[in-house]
Amino acid sequence: MAKGYDKLSLDYGMVLDLRFDEGSGLITRDKAKPHHEVDLVGPPAWVQTPNNVTVLDFDGATNYLECPEAETLDLDFTDDDYSIACWVNWEDTGIAGEIVVGRYDLDVAHSGWELYLAWNGAVNSLTLRHHHAGTLVPPITGNPRSACYSVGWTRGVWCLLMVSRTGGGEAIHYRNGVALTMVTGGLVDPETCSEDLVVGVRYTKNATWYKGKMWGLRVWNRALSLFDAQLMFEMESHLFEV
Repeated sequence: MAKGYDKLSLDYGMVLDLRFDEGSGLITRDKAKPHHEVDLVGPPAWVQTPNNVTVLDFDGATNYLECPEAETLDLDFTDDDYSIACWVNWEDTGIAGEIVVGRYDLDVAHSGWELYLAWNGAVNSLTLRHHHAGTLVPPITGNPRSACYSVGWTRGVWCLLMVSRTGGGEAIHYRNGVALTMVTGGLVDPETCSEDLVVGVRYTKNATWYKGKMWGLRVWNRALSLFDAQLMFEMESHLFEV
Protein backbone atom coordinates (compact mmCIF):
# COMPACT_ATOMS: atom_id res chain seq x y z
CA MET A 1 0.00 0.00 0.00
CA ALA A 2 1.35 3.39 -0.96
CA LYS A 3 1.95 5.97 1.75
CA GLY A 4 -0.98 8.32 2.03
CA TYR A 5 -3.53 5.72 0.90
CA ASP A 6 -6.43 7.46 2.64
CA LYS A 7 -5.58 10.95 1.41
CA LEU A 8 -8.25 10.48 -1.27
CA SER A 9 -11.64 11.47 0.08
CA LEU A 10 -13.23 8.15 -0.88
CA ASP A 11 -10.52 6.16 0.89
CA TYR A 12 -10.95 7.91 4.24
CA GLY A 13 -12.37 5.52 6.82
CA MET A 14 -12.01 2.45 4.61
CA VAL A 15 -11.54 -0.75 6.62
CA LEU A 16 -11.68 -3.26 3.76
CA ASP A 17 -10.60 -2.78 0.15
CA LEU A 18 -10.51 -5.86 -2.09
CA ARG A 19 -9.48 -5.05 -5.68
CA PHE A 20 -8.43 -8.61 -6.67
CA ASP A 21 -5.18 -7.38 -8.16
CA GLU A 22 -3.41 -10.70 -7.53
CA GLY A 23 -4.88 -12.36 -10.62
CA SER A 24 -4.26 -15.87 -9.27
CA GLY A 25 -3.92 -17.85 -6.08
CA LEU A 26 -6.02 -18.66 -3.02
CA ILE A 27 -5.62 -15.37 -1.11
CA THR A 28 -6.67 -11.81 -1.91
CA ARG A 29 -5.17 -9.01 0.13
CA ASP A 30 -6.86 -5.96 1.55
CA LYS A 31 -5.41 -2.70 0.21
CA ALA A 32 -6.82 -0.67 3.12
CA LYS A 33 -4.76 -0.10 6.26
CA PRO A 34 -6.08 -3.11 8.24
CA HIS A 35 -4.49 -5.39 5.58
CA HIS A 36 -6.89 -8.30 6.05
CA GLU A 37 -5.92 -11.47 4.22
CA VAL A 38 -9.02 -13.04 2.70
CA ASP A 39 -9.10 -16.70 1.64
CA LEU A 40 -10.65 -17.88 -1.62
CA VAL A 41 -12.57 -21.12 -1.08
CA GLY A 42 -13.64 -23.28 -4.01
CA PRO A 43 -12.07 -21.11 -5.35
CA PRO A 44 -13.80 -18.50 -7.50
CA ALA A 45 -12.18 -18.15 -10.91
CA TRP A 46 -9.85 -15.27 -11.68
CA VAL A 47 -11.19 -13.63 -14.85
CA GLN A 48 -9.87 -10.80 -16.99
CA THR A 49 -12.49 -8.44 -18.43
CA PRO A 50 -12.17 -6.89 -21.93
CA ASN A 51 -10.89 -3.75 -20.21
CA ASN A 52 -8.16 -5.76 -18.44
CA VAL A 53 -9.75 -5.63 -15.00
CA THR A 54 -9.19 -8.73 -12.87
CA VAL A 55 -12.46 -9.86 -11.27
CA LEU A 56 -13.63 -12.94 -9.41
CA ASP A 57 -16.24 -15.22 -11.00
CA PHE A 58 -18.34 -17.21 -8.51
CA ASP A 59 -20.02 -20.44 -9.66
CA GLY A 60 -23.06 -20.22 -7.37
CA ALA A 61 -22.38 -23.62 -5.80
CA THR A 62 -18.97 -23.94 -4.14
CA ASN A 63 -17.16 -20.57 -4.29
CA TYR A 64 -16.83 -17.97 -1.56
CA LEU A 65 -14.39 -15.76 0.39
CA GLU A 66 -13.78 -15.81 4.13
CA CYS A 67 -11.79 -13.95 6.77
CA PRO A 68 -11.71 -15.10 10.41
CA GLU A 69 -13.82 -13.45 13.08
CA ALA A 70 -10.79 -12.56 15.18
CA GLU A 71 -9.24 -10.67 12.27
CA THR A 72 -12.37 -8.71 11.34
CA LEU A 73 -13.38 -7.08 14.61
CA ASP A 74 -13.23 -3.75 12.77
CA LEU A 75 -16.22 -4.98 10.73
CA ASP A 76 -18.33 -5.81 13.80
CA PHE A 77 -20.73 -2.90 13.38
CA THR A 78 -23.37 -2.28 16.05
CA ASP A 79 -24.38 1.37 16.60
CA ASP A 80 -21.70 2.50 14.14
CA ASP A 81 -21.96 4.36 10.86
CA TYR A 82 -20.82 2.14 7.98
CA SER A 83 -20.95 1.80 4.19
CA ILE A 84 -20.42 -1.02 1.69
CA ALA A 85 -19.78 -0.86 -2.06
CA CYS A 86 -18.81 -3.23 -4.86
CA TRP A 87 -19.29 -3.87 -8.54
CA VAL A 88 -21.44 -6.91 -9.32
CA ASN A 89 -22.57 -8.74 -12.42
CA TRP A 90 -24.82 -11.40 -10.91
CA GLU A 91 -26.73 -14.33 -12.34
CA ASP A 92 -29.88 -16.27 -11.49
CA THR A 93 -29.13 -19.27 -9.25
CA GLY A 94 -32.70 -20.50 -8.90
CA ILE A 95 -32.74 -19.65 -5.18
CA ALA A 96 -34.36 -16.72 -3.42
CA GLY A 97 -31.21 -14.91 -2.34
CA GLU A 98 -27.49 -14.51 -2.98
CA ILE A 99 -25.18 -13.19 -0.26
CA VAL A 100 -22.87 -10.38 -1.36
CA VAL A 101 -21.13 -9.92 1.99
CA GLY A 102 -21.93 -10.40 5.65
CA ARG A 103 -20.71 -10.95 9.16
CA TYR A 104 -23.67 -12.43 10.96
CA ASP A 105 -25.37 -15.36 12.75
CA LEU A 106 -28.98 -16.47 12.42
CA ASP A 107 -29.13 -19.61 14.54
CA VAL A 108 -27.84 -18.83 18.01
CA ALA A 109 -26.83 -15.26 18.72
CA HIS A 110 -28.98 -13.51 16.05
CA SER A 111 -26.25 -10.97 15.53
CA GLY A 112 -24.40 -8.99 12.89
CA TRP A 113 -25.28 -7.70 9.41
CA GLU A 114 -25.67 -9.08 5.89
CA LEU A 115 -26.15 -7.69 2.39
CA TYR A 116 -27.80 -9.85 -0.26
CA LEU A 117 -29.37 -9.77 -3.70
CA ALA A 118 -32.65 -11.59 -4.28
CA TRP A 119 -35.19 -12.23 -7.01
CA ASN A 120 -38.92 -12.82 -6.81
CA GLY A 121 -40.45 -13.21 -10.24
CA ALA A 122 -39.70 -10.03 -12.16
CA VAL A 123 -38.63 -8.12 -9.02
CA ASN A 124 -34.92 -8.08 -8.18
CA SER A 125 -33.92 -6.53 -4.87
CA LEU A 126 -30.96 -5.64 -2.67
CA THR A 127 -31.47 -6.10 1.07
CA LEU A 128 -29.45 -4.92 4.06
CA ARG A 129 -30.46 -6.96 7.10
CA HIS A 130 -29.51 -6.64 10.79
CA HIS A 131 -29.83 -9.26 13.53
CA HIS A 132 -30.48 -8.32 17.15
CA ALA A 133 -32.26 -10.87 19.34
CA GLY A 134 -31.02 -9.04 22.42
CA THR A 135 -32.63 -5.75 21.40
CA LEU A 136 -36.25 -6.67 20.76
CA VAL A 137 -37.65 -3.16 20.89
CA PRO A 138 -40.32 -1.45 18.75
CA PRO A 139 -40.84 -1.69 15.85
CA ILE A 140 -39.34 -5.20 15.87
CA THR A 141 -40.62 -6.62 19.17
CA GLY A 142 -40.62 -10.40 18.82
CA ASN A 143 -38.63 -10.33 15.57
CA PRO A 144 -34.85 -10.95 15.81
CA ARG A 145 -34.11 -9.10 12.58
CA SER A 146 -34.86 -5.87 10.74
CA ALA A 147 -34.12 -4.85 7.17
CA CYS A 148 -34.40 -2.35 4.36
CA TYR A 149 -34.40 -3.05 0.65
CA SER A 150 -34.46 -1.49 -2.81
CA VAL A 151 -35.69 -2.93 -6.13
CA GLY A 152 -34.77 -2.76 -9.82
CA TRP A 153 -31.46 -4.64 -9.69
CA THR A 154 -30.74 -6.18 -13.10
CA ARG A 155 -28.96 -9.50 -13.50
CA GLY A 156 -26.34 -10.07 -16.20
CA VAL A 157 -24.97 -6.52 -16.34
CA TRP A 158 -22.29 -4.71 -14.36
CA CYS A 159 -23.52 -2.21 -11.78
CA LEU A 160 -22.08 -0.43 -8.78
CA LEU A 161 -24.04 -1.07 -5.60
CA MET A 162 -23.51 0.95 -2.45
CA VAL A 163 -25.26 1.10 0.91
CA SER A 164 -24.70 3.80 3.49
CA ARG A 165 -26.02 3.53 7.03
CA THR A 166 -25.97 5.98 9.93
CA GLY A 167 -25.90 4.21 13.29
CA GLY A 168 -29.29 4.26 14.97
CA GLY A 169 -31.00 5.24 11.72
CA GLU A 170 -31.97 3.99 8.30
CA ALA A 171 -29.80 3.11 5.31
CA ILE A 172 -29.71 4.44 1.76
CA HIS A 173 -28.99 2.26 -1.27
CA TYR A 174 -27.31 3.62 -4.39
CA ARG A 175 -27.12 2.06 -7.85
CA ASN A 176 -24.57 3.52 -10.28
CA GLY A 177 -24.38 6.68 -8.21
CA VAL A 178 -28.15 7.20 -7.96
CA ALA A 179 -29.99 7.15 -4.63
CA LEU A 180 -32.85 4.65 -4.64
CA THR A 181 -36.29 4.60 -3.07
CA MET A 182 -36.06 2.54 0.11
CA VAL A 183 -38.53 0.11 1.65
CA THR A 184 -37.98 -0.50 5.36
CA GLY A 185 -39.72 -1.73 8.47
CA GLY A 186 -37.33 0.17 10.72
CA LEU A 187 -33.65 -0.73 10.70
CA VAL A 188 -32.39 -1.41 14.24
CA ASP A 189 -28.72 -1.56 15.29
CA PRO A 190 -27.36 -5.12 15.03
CA GLU A 191 -25.96 -7.11 17.95
CA THR A 192 -22.20 -7.58 18.21
CA CYS A 193 -21.20 -10.67 16.25
CA SER A 194 -18.52 -13.36 16.59
CA GLU A 195 -18.79 -14.92 13.12
CA ASP A 196 -16.32 -14.87 10.23
CA LEU A 197 -16.65 -12.34 7.42
CA VAL A 198 -18.10 -14.11 4.37
CA VAL A 199 -18.41 -13.03 0.74
CA GLY A 200 -20.67 -14.87 -1.68
CA VAL A 201 -22.13 -17.36 0.79
CA ARG A 202 -24.31 -17.73 3.88
CA TYR A 203 -22.52 -17.50 7.25
CA THR A 204 -22.71 -21.32 7.53
CA LYS A 205 -20.68 -21.47 4.29
CA ASN A 206 -22.96 -24.02 2.67
CA ALA A 207 -25.88 -22.17 1.06
CA THR A 208 -27.21 -18.90 -0.41
CA TRP A 209 -24.36 -18.82 -2.89
CA TYR A 210 -23.61 -15.77 -5.02
CA LYS A 211 -23.29 -16.50 -8.73
CA GLY A 212 -21.56 -14.14 -11.13
CA LYS A 213 -18.67 -11.71 -11.17
CA MET A 214 -17.55 -9.24 -8.51
CA TRP A 215 -14.91 -6.53 -8.15
CA GLY A 216 -13.86 -3.83 -5.74
CA LEU A 217 -15.57 -4.90 -2.52
CA ARG A 218 -15.06 -2.08 -0.03
CA VAL A 219 -16.29 -1.32 3.49
CA TRP A 220 -16.02 1.97 5.41
CA ASN A 221 -16.55 2.84 9.06
CA ARG A 222 -18.46 5.96 8.08
CA ALA A 223 -21.64 6.83 6.20
CA LEU A 224 -20.94 7.81 2.60
CA SER A 225 -22.91 10.53 0.83
CA LEU A 226 -24.65 10.89 -2.51
CA PHE A 227 -21.61 12.84 -3.68
CA ASP A 228 -19.37 9.90 -2.71
CA ALA A 229 -21.60 7.49 -4.64
CA GLN A 230 -21.57 9.70 -7.72
CA LEU A 231 -17.81 10.21 -7.51
CA MET A 232 -17.14 6.49 -7.21
CA PHE A 233 -19.32 5.72 -10.22
CA GLU A 234 -17.70 8.46 -12.32
CA MET A 235 -14.21 7.25 -11.42
CA GLU A 236 -14.84 3.56 -12.10
CA SER A 237 -17.67 3.15 -14.63
CA HIS A 238 -15.22 3.13 -17.54
CA LEU A 239 -13.74 -0.11 -16.18
CA PHE A 240 -16.95 -1.92 -17.04
CA GLU A 241 -18.25 0.28 -19.87
CA VAL A 242 -21.38 1.22 -17.92
